[in-house]
Amino acid sequence: MSVHVKAGDWMKRLPDNLFVSQVSIPGTHDAATGNGVTLASYSQCQDIDVATQWSIGIRAFDFRPKVKGDYLNINHGIAVTNLRFDDALYLLRDSLKEHPSEFAVIHCLYASGYDSDKTKYETMLRELLSREDLKDYFVPFRRDLTVGDMRGKILLLSRDQYAGKPITGGFFQSWCGWLDWNAQSSCSIIGESAASDYKSPLWVQDYANTKDSEGGVAKKVSAVTEMLEHSTKHVTKDESDVVWVFNFASAYPGSISMANGYRENATYTNAAIIEYLQTHEAGPTGVILMDYCVDRSPNEVDGKYLTRGRELVDTLIANNYKWLERRNKTVYDKALERIDKLYEQLQEAQESIATECADVAAEFEDELAAAKDVIDQQKYEIDSLYAGWLFTESYTVDYIGTYRIIRQIEKDAEKAQAEFDEASGIHAVQAEYIGNDCQIFSLTGERLDALRRGTVCIVKFPDGKVRKVVCK
Repeated sequence: MSVHVKAGDWMKRLPDNLFVSQVSIPGTHDAATGNGVTLASYSQCQDIDVATQWSIGIRAFDFRPKVKGDYLNINHGIAVTNLRFDDALYLLRDSLKEHPSEFAVIHCLYASGYDSDKTKYETMLRELLSREDLKDYFVPFRRDLTVGDMRGKILLLSRDQYAGKPITGGFFQSWCGWLDWNAQSSCSIIGESAASDYKSPLWVQDYANTKDSEGGVAKKVSAVTEMLEHSTKHVTKDESDVVWVFNFASAYPGSISMANGYRENATYTNAAIIEYLQTHEAGPTGVILMDYCVDRSPNEVDGKYLTRGRELVDTLIANNYKWLERRNKTVYDKALERIDKLYEQLQEAQESIATECADVAAEFEDELAAAKDVIDQQKYEIDSLYAGWLFTESYTVDYIGTYRIIRQIEKDAEKAQAEFDEASGIHAVQAEYIGNDCQIFSLTGERLDALRRGTVCIVKFPDGKVRKVVCK
């Protein structure tokens, strides 16, 4: 797959049944700062605007709305970007119209002064998200959201619990911005309902200020990769195993955030994620929010700010398909092994009935053919799932059920043969079942030393019973 060529529709090949939590989603921290921002030397985190970010494959956006007069603007703290929140939403809507196979995730956090603005914010946000030309593009949060549920839609997740329940999307809870795995793995996302399927475990890595402790940059890189260790190895068999992940590559070294601080950090964290994904077995990363999603920042001097952001975007997109190929092949190989075993069991049953139950074997040909059809259908199913990358970790072949069908046919044939023997007065036996103390005669009365295979003989047993037998 050529990631650059397919960036506009890179989600198209993702199977509909894939949980959104299992998708590796490239995202941008303070995405709107690429549209121009005041105090740029302090607050800029992106060098390209949101529309261009979309075009290269970004599908998760960190937006920080703030009340500005009669509308919501997107800020980075007190710094004002040149992008209104409604314009950003319409931009995503229009992008989804053009690319309906895609979806977008928004991480939303009020920029600054939330306590003083929260009443206005809720009112303005409710009006915006309820607009007739926007409302149908939003998806309520559920733990088990799939790619199929999300195509052409936007999931808005807010760290501000601005109302009793979300207008749409969901709320983050117990967000963790420090280095403590127990805290990072104890977060959650809730939707509009109290039902269990509207709440999901959430893992968060958002350690932001690498100067708050000695060796902070190394700790940040370690935190990013530790989250990758957990997310890529987590196995989701069904909705009960779903865990959502937000892993921030973004950070800055200093008491005050600086654009070049974000750039410098990006050179470490973006590279660390690329290296991890290139050297470890592929698995889902969740949402990765990065700074400077371009390979070379305009401020780059002698390689100092070689952020490798575009390479990271491409690597994350490609990681989805590397993981899907691996999972698909692993599940397929296991399923095919079981199918082959069932074919072997059926072949053994056919041979056993043909030899041990020869007199009634014809009566069971249709049942054996029907059993083969059951196995053939399962083989067709796994081939179809394999071709469509539709396998899940929970997929299994109905080996036990099909084996019982085959075994029951054998038992029925054995019973029918026994009934035939009883009715004909001729009993089929194995040669070893006739002991040395039995007397064996031909039908003409000739004394024989042993049974003759395939010939009806007369056997006198030590208990005085005399029977006609045919040796198999």
